[in-house]
Amino acid sequence: MIVLGAPNDHLGNLSQIAEDRLACACHFYGANNDFKIICTGGFGPHFNTTDRPHYDYAKKYLTDRNVPAGAFLDCPLSANTIEDFQMTRERVLEEKPDILVVITSDFHLPRARFLYDRIIGYPRVVFLPAPSALPPEQLSPLLEHEARALQKLQERDYTG
Repeated sequence: MIVLGAPNDHLGNLSQIAEDRLACACHFYGANNDFKIICTGGFGPHFNTTDRPHYDYAKKYLTDRNVPAGAFLDCPLSANTIEDFQMTRERVLEEKPDILVVITSDFHLPRARFLYDRIIGYPRVVFLPAPSALPPEQLSPLLEHEARALQKLQERDYTG
């Protein structure tokens, strides 16, 4: 299972987006505890300016909710969705899981799927959209951003 990173604040407090994704991962893992987990996210001015990688905060969220430390595989110090998939590609292709699960926000799913197909392309994948708990006034600009970002990738015919 790959849980895509999301913002945290300068103190390491997870954003609503991050909590939504991690809650989805926690629920899935609770019913499928034979899966291994990769949390993505290192550092970046737009999502984590602390001295610890974002994935540390993500792993703490999950372990605080009874996900064992042994469930985690190495987590990449990625800074965006493209790097999330570039830095997990080799591991996925080596492990050849029966089913790979990718968890991201519902509003981020189209762009994540587009990038996944071009960078990893492992055929046995399921995308789980984490329902966003953001209020409409915060969700609307994210939906617009995602639509623009996906359109740019499609126009450039991004191939990873």
